[in-house]
Amino acid sequence: MIALKNIKANREKITCEAYVEDCHTPISLSFDRLKKRMGAVQLPDGYEWCTSHIHHAEKYFYTAEKSELPQERTIMWY
Repeated sequence: MIALKNIKANREKITCEAYVEDCHTPISLSFDRLKKRMGAVQLPDGYEWCTSHIHHAEKYFYTAEKSELPQERTIMWY
């Protein structure tokens, strides 16, 4: 599970704070809409296991409509 908060978007990029399950430290994300990919992500120490969480957020932003992005979104998978 990854919770995306404070989602902000413009023509070039989408930014947000990401919170992975059971963690309280936010990870800053930036998705480049023109290149259709996530920018470099700096995971905090001990968060190396969160790479797949970031991929799920990237996949969501890749398929999200520009006009329909909410301010918050929780992504769950199994």
